[in-house]
Amino acid sequence: MMDVLLVDDEPWVLEGLRTMVNWGKYGFRICGEAENGNAAWSMIESLQPVLVFTDIQMPSLSGLELIDRSMQVLAKPPRFVILSGYDSFEYAKTALEQRVDDYLLKPIDEIEIETVLEQMGREIQEELASEELRQRKRALYVNCLFNRLLQGEDSSEMEAEVEGMLQMEGHENIACLLIETDTGKEDLQARMHGLAGAHWSEPFTDAEGRIGVFAAEIEDSLKLLETLGRSLFEMYFAHTSIIVAFGHHSGGVGAMRSAYEKALSALKWKRYHKEGGIVHHQDLPQNDGLSGVNQKALTNLMKTILFGEQDGLEIKVQALLTKPDSGLPVSNIEYVRVQLLALEMGVLKQLRELDGDVNSFMLHVQNMSGGITRIDSYPAFREYALNLSLQALKSLQEQRKEKECNTIFRVVQYVNQEFRGKLQLQELAQKFHMNANYLGQAFKQQTGKAFREYLNDKRIEEAKRLLRQSRFSIADVAVNSGYHNADYFVSQFKRMTGMAPSAYRKQQ
Repeated sequence: MMDVLLVDDEPWVLEGLRTMVNWGKYGFRICGEAENGNAAWSMIESLQPVLVFTDIQMPSLSGLELIDRSMQVLAKPPRFVILSGYDSFEYAKTALEQRVDDYLLKPIDEIEIETVLEQMGREIQEELASEELRQRKRALYVNCLFNRLLQGEDSSEMEAEVEGMLQMEGHENIACLLIETDTGKEDLQARMHGLAGAHWSEPFTDAEGRIGVFAAEIEDSLKLLETLGRSLFEMYFAHTSIIVAFGHHSGGVGAMRSAYEKALSALKWKRYHKEGGIVHHQDLPQNDGLSGVNQKALTNLMKTILFGEQDGLEIKVQALLTKPDSGLPVSNIEYVRVQLLALEMGVLKQLRELDGDVNSFMLHVQNMSGGITRIDSYPAFREYALNLSLQALKSLQEQRKEKECNTIFRVVQYVNQEFRGKLQLQELAQKFHMNANYLGQAFKQQTGKAFREYLNDKRIEEAKRLLRQSRFSIADVAVNSGYHNADYFVSQFKRMTGMAPSAYRKQQ
């Protein structure tokens, strides 16, 4: 529907226009009524009607003065139809000079007004369609021009065209407003176009569908651009995800690409942290000198994982993903990926040393959080690092326990086979790469007996077998049972069986 404003200082005229004319039949609706010229001017500015019906003789501001001001001040003034009680040639002449569309005499004739509405409705619709087509063509052209500029194309002709478009000749500072949102892009672009200032570019859409606008620092253009960004954010943030980013750069038209890249960097920083809101490039944390692996933070995190200290895990992960000197988040996404790749390699190295299944482990972690290369936000990186660390802590503990059980089993098997030799717990610990005290404790848990007791039992059992099944001398039985001192063998045999070896043989 097309908006119409009615202006007359006589209320009965306004009521008659409102009630006796079928505005909707011709695609119009009344958006407001005013009883004097000043009130009408305020409404024209705020409501932006396409058509105004106005009287001539009114207090404060006449109808002709209202028309003249609209034509002089407004970029796109409405159409005007004069309603007058004066059949004056001078009035009609002045009205025609001011490009008034029609001049109707009171009293109002319903048929005459509706005839005017039918004709004007058709003309306005044709104008709107023509204007919309022109704007679409211009928008496509501007979009193509700016994307060529943003992709690095450089020519004096193109720069001159952009400079003329922004009316920015001789002005160095350029700002870029860039907006990323999930929905309502066409509506957003239309609002940006409608609110654009004198030294702003047409809104453009970049290769990823983000909507942007450039402004040159002339008069209050950059302040107004800031105001526009904040207004749009407040308008949309309650019902859709939206990021509003600003980038500034000095260097005239040649700075437009840099201003855009700064705005894009700021926008990606917000998106990286999974946040909406307003962000300026100059407010981003600096990442100067950040490269390589933060070895201190990585070592601390690996110690926590290896020691099984789950309570300290989150703090150590945070330290790995932030700036080493300040603990602030890092905006360099590749730096964060390097830290996580180093963590992955450290975990897999430990798991491999314990004979763990590294492929199965990584598949499990990636099923939980995805792979590093597909992550593009700080919360997702943090979640991945926490999941990786927690799973590593649990898997390493389980693998260590399993390996230790396997190792103890192998130690017991070794003792069962080699009990005849000179076996010492310290030497076994070295052979199987274990701590001697821990091996002694683990051996007792596995067999139910201390190492020395288990060894003596094995040797005495073997001695009994030899005494029963062979004609070896007592000295030979001692040697073949693992006792290289016959007297010590006899004393141990008596202690453990209650009789001497010779008596045991006779009894059997």
